Amino acid sequence: MDWEAHIERWSRNAVRLLDIRQYRVESGTVPDRYVAQASFFVVTTHGEARVSLSGTAHQTRSFHILHGGAGVELSFMPMGNDFAFYLILYKAECVSPEDRESFQMSYSFTPYAMLPLQEKCQAMDRQWNQTTPLDKLQAQSAFLPFVYEVMRQMRTSATENSRRNVVTEAIHYIHEHYRKSITAEELAGFYNCSASYLSRLFKNQIGVGPIEYLIHVRIHKSKQLLLKSEARIQEIASSVGYADVYYFSRLFKKHIGSSPLQFREDNRPTVQYNPLGLLKSSIVSPKLVSHNENESYYQYNGEGDTSMFRFSRPTFGAIMLLCTALLLSACQASNKTGAPVSSPAPTETTAANTAAETRIYEHLKGQTEIPVKPQRVVTLFHLGELLTLCVKPVGATSFILKNPLLSDVSDIADVGVPPDAEKILSLEPDLIITTGPFAEVVEGGYEALSKIAPTIIVEQYNDPIKDVEMFGDILGKEEEAKRWNEAFATKIADYREKISPFIGADETFSILNVRPDALYVYGDTNMGGNIIYKYLGLKPTEKVETDVINGETWEISTEVIPDFIGDRLFLAVNKGSEEKLKEVEKLIQHSPAGKAGRVYKVDFDQFLPSDPISVEKQLDIIVNMLVESD
Repeated sequence: MDWEAHIERWSRNAVRLLDIRQYRVESGTVPDRYVAQASFFVVTTHGEARVSLSGTAHQTRSFHILHGGAGVELSFMPMGNDFAFYLILYKAECVSPEDRESFQMSYSFTPYAMLPLQEKCQAMDRQWNQTTPLDKLQAQSAFLPFVYEVMRQMRTSATENSRRNVVTEAIHYIHEHYRKSITAEELAGFYNCSASYLSRLFKNQIGVGPIEYLIHVRIHKSKQLLLKSEARIQEIASSVGYADVYYFSRLFKKHIGSSPLQFREDNRPTVQYNPLGLLKSSIVSPKLVSHNENESYYQYNGEGDTSMFRFSRPTFGAIMLLCTALLLSACQASNKTGAPVSSPAPTETTAANTAAETRIYEHLKGQTEIPVKPQRVVTLFHLGELLTLCVKPVGATSFILKNPLLSDVSDIADVGVPPDAEKILSLEPDLIITTGPFAEVVEGGYEALSKIAPTIIVEQYNDPIKDVEMFGDILGKEEEAKRWNEAFATKIADYREKISPFIGADETFSILNVRPDALYVYGDTNMGGNIIYKYLGLKPTEKVETDVINGETWEISTEVIPDFIGDRLFLAVNKGSEEKLKEVEKLIQHSPAGKAGRVYKVDFDQFLPSDPISVEKQLDIIVNMLVESD
């Protein structure tokens, strides 16, 4: 099905909610048979059933969505007493036969993010069943956001092979619901994970945790309202999720450096005409990257300092640069053949910084024309990969610039976290490389970045072999990438041979991380796990293999530590975790690794990154520990 065409028809035709009904087996309201009098959505919310659309059977489990047109015969065969669903009837005013046919099509799919759809159905049902016209009008206004969410998830499922990124989905939810009370626990519950797990994913993929990002969104929205409206501070505070205006004012001053009133007074005249202000916040990328379980340390439960989110007032030069970028992007013709094409002749002042040729590069957002040999790259995540191939970017996020294992980061501009579009613009990049989540948190999203320079969204593999190969292709450094991968493979083979006399055939390995209020066991992603289990081929304990590597366990309780620790233990203790370490020290000492004196302490910050430079250095450290300790 051509989802783009179907979505386009939704955007150009007038639609009207006709009715919404909720059916439950337990209340005896589920019909055996129903003939639709209008186009409809069926949204199953609980239980399991066999649902037929004009003879075509669909096995549905909560949460599931079906669509059909007028005249379609629906039949329901519930598999239990908990089955329930919403029936949403609507009418589309279509001009062309093609449009009418589109709204009559039958299809079904399973959403990957249930909560946004369920909340919209509940709101519509509640409002529609009120008696006042105003309530019914509000139900009408909730129908299109429901349709938008259905179309968004269907298109993403069709184009991304059902791979989801939890961080990107959570960012999407935050942008839609920042006015409400949101806690880390509630947000994690929406995606069936723990708050600490979601925080790790956020920290790993965009450098800040979910609550920290929520504050950024709220403060940024309040700044927009202060500059673009005459609303009272009380109204603005309430509209961004803070019922207490005094708390909001203190929080605002803490993060921005001035009170809301002072900010309005100081900034309104100068930022009114800032073109960057026209770039609306992205809600979510249409195409998402794969869910990555590699993680970084982040334990954040309160609304802490987010001074990194301060946006500077735009310079005249930055404004002119954006205008120039927009003009150039409008004048450039796109090449759809995939063959290198000549770029417009550069001026004398830019010739040294502009690639002579371009090509079409396929990435997670589609196809983009990029330089064959980019000269001024901004990377929002993959810094180590570029440095491995001897390409020093002009800009990177503070998140990756802080990697202690990357020594050559001088002269690389810090574009912040979340990245500042104005700062990126001032660097005059000819290529921007980002991941899906990082593209989301830039003001204006992927579209804003694309107006600054050709922008590609790439996978976050956290695998140096795959990453080096991918960036060799992007940067026109294929031969350099091939040489690095060959050298790395040789190094792995040499190190395997080097440690073999010191490692028993049946010895097992574990990685434990002690934090102030939690314990984590690592699998084969980072913290040395990729090196130990993947590259050196060492054995995990049975519990690590089943529950962590092949399961979804990360955080463990103190009493189960003995189940995970093997013959050798790599131990990472975070700062401030002295009390927690005392709590588990005896268990570690009485483990096989503790009794044999084979507990190796590693630096958490050094072992967290998984770029090629960091992994090589981590590999050296691990091999030296194994050899020197025996």
